Amino acid sequence: MNRTRRTIIRIGLWLAIFGTPGIPALAQQAVALPDRIILTPIGDPATSAAVTWRGPADVPSGSAQIAIAPPGIQIEKAATTLTALSAPFDSGVGMVCQHSIRFTGLKPDTLYAYRVANGTAWSEWFHFRTAATKPRPFTFLYLGDTQTELRAICSRAVRQALRETPDVRLILHAGDLTNRASNDVEWGDWFGMAGYANASILNVPAIGNHQYERIAPDSDVRRLTAHWRAQFTLPEHGVAGVEESSYHFDFQGVRFIVLNSMEKTAEQTPWLEALLKDNPNRWTVVLFHYPIYSGAKGRDNPELRAAWKPLFDRYRVDLVLTGHDHVYGRSNPKKGPAAGHTVYITSVVGTKQYKRGDRTWAARYGQDLQLYQIIRVNGDRLSYEARKGDGTLYDAFEMRKRGSWFLFTDKSRNLGPESIRQGE
Repeated sequence: MNRTRRTIIRIGLWLAIFGTPGIPALAQQAVALPDRIILTPIGDPATSAAVTWRGPADVPSGSAQIAIAPPGIQIEKAATTLTALSAPFDSGVGMVCQHSIRFTGLKPDTLYAYRVANGTAWSEWFHFRTAATKPRPFTFLYLGDTQTELRAICSRAVRQALRETPDVRLILHAGDLTNRASNDVEWGDWFGMAGYANASILNVPAIGNHQYERIAPDSDVRRLTAHWRAQFTLPEHGVAGVEESSYHFDFQGVRFIVLNSMEKTAEQTPWLEALLKDNPNRWTVVLFHYPIYSGAKGRDNPELRAAWKPLFDRYRVDLVLTGHDHVYGRSNPKKGPAAGHTVYITSVVGTKQYKRGDRTWAARYGQDLQLYQIIRVNGDRLSYEARKGDGTLYDAFEMRKRGSWFLFTDKSRNLGPESIRQGE
């Protein structure tokens, strides 16, 4: 037996006995090629987008090339090169360099190709399409809390959703993307769920309570993790103090508003009203973490409901998409405690599942489910599907409206019984 073979056997025995505690952290250290590449909105999606990525700390410069996607292989000749905004970042498992670039002055409804670089180490080319300036049919995904078992379990649902919607334009994340605010291994698993698709589809993240952390082990004061602004380049036109976690944009006939339900509720309320009052779009979708109506045991958010629900009622918001409760619930605007115009939804992707609470407000409810939601907008029609991890349809409805005329159709009646945990 030669020395190399004996060494391999010894390493194998060591790993079998003592495990591999260092491997997850090592796996998340930055490599030479750009990784964690993610596309986000920064303003008008018809003319702009942002890309953020990371690289090794000893390569402090980054760049990008972008061109209208050609039909052939000669992309680089037509590309414009841009210099990234770069900064060192302590990830918790080592220093990295975070890079970001804002693509501006783009043409509406146009397919672009781009790639990014750490120094001279280039990524592959990615495609993304800018929004049209007028209402056009499109599809977006809405995901509740991922938070736990990101790589092992959540990834299958996210990838199933992507397989079913090859034309998807946006992915909305309702907070609690990870379980521990600054755990870089978890963030690496979160980016790995959608993989390369993150670089081609606009990601729209909302802040969750698990993105906040104590400023000291014995302190009750919490702060937003530094990973948030390092990893996501988002609009900075929101409320002071919660920039890049309160923001908005319009996309092909829909106004999307993202709120931070963790802090500065009062300060965000007039900002929210101004966006709802002066809204030229047919449809309005609001995204945040804490639900207006809770479905988990011992949970309720009366202050948030008192502050924001009157505005949702007054300005006839169509969808309010949330997470946090680790159950599924969806209201019916025609009846129940949540009756009005707005459909309130809370959902979950991850493995953390909670006990049943008040569900009198929910026309469709569920526990111990792994779900993703597909929402399609086409003129005066909005269709909604909640699907289980294997693609099975669990809930569905349709909304139609023209001016003051509004029609809601609940399509869940023939989808089988609700998933309710027994013995509670």
